[in-house]
Amino acid sequence: MNILIVEDHEKINALLARFARQDNHDVSQTYSAEEAFKVIHEKTYDLIITDLMLPDMQGETLIEKIREVSDIYIMVISAKREVDDRIDVLSLGADDYLTKPFSVEEVMAKLRNLAKRLNHEKPLFYSFYDGELEVRPLERKAILNNNEIRMTANEYDVFLYLLKHPNRVFSRDEIIIGLFGDSEAFDRVVDVYIKNIRKKLNDDSKHPRYIKTIYGQGYQFVGDRDD
Repeated sequence: MNILIVEDHEKINALLARFARQDNHDVSQTYSAEEAFKVIHEKTYDLIITDLMLPDMQGETLIEKIREVSDIYIMVISAKREVDDRIDVLSLGADDYLTKPFSVEEVMAKLRNLAKRLNHEKPLFYSFYDGELEVRPLERKAILNNNEIRMTANEYDVFLYLLKHPNRVFSRDEIIIGLFGDSEAFDRVVDVYIKNIRKKLNDDSKHPRYIKTIYGQGYQFVGDRDD
């Protein structure tokens, strides 16, 4: 598995990394949430192991931000031992919670079990056409040929909504209901958003590489995602 460790205590970080590598896991080590945000856009991970008491951002906040965009498995290892602390963190979306001091053997056993069944559906970033386009949901950024695309909030939301459901056709009404709920948005507004998104992606509507119009039905994301 590809594992990201987020732990500011250097000895604990090194201990977890050493044992995980001995079990043939690919390990990246970070020491702050800021570092973690950087590396998750450079590589796809199967598991994040994180502390809660980090120097620049509480682990709880890190978990919330990740859960906004990804189902990646999150294992917390923390000195917070109160039952309420565990419940709060699990409620935020963490998948497992171990307290310090912990058994490295127990962690490795959990990793071996996870490796057999892990399958997260939502990656932390997306890449298309050999890196031509990168989409970073945590940062709400889209980067085309190394240049950031400036989208409005609604344009970005529509684009990401289609991107997360590749090859599925969405009608205008489905997009409005899925994104804007009970707002006063009307279907032609979606057409405007799509037109603007295409322009910013340099996407030809007649020969689309990203968003295809299915006449009489709606819109479909057809970008060729990198492995």
